Amino acid sequence: MKTLAKRSLDLGPLLQVNLDRLLVPLTIVGALTVAGWMLSYATVQ
Repeated sequence: MKTLAKRSLDLGPLLQVNLDRLLVPLTIVGALTVAGWMLSYATVQ
């Protein structure tokens, strides 16, 4: 039982690292997408 409890506590930092690895590229792609939309809208009119 102690092993299961320790494993569940050890998964927290691992999930945070993986979440960080997912959020950083998504943030970059989102920022580039918004910048592209803004620039394309400015050149159309």
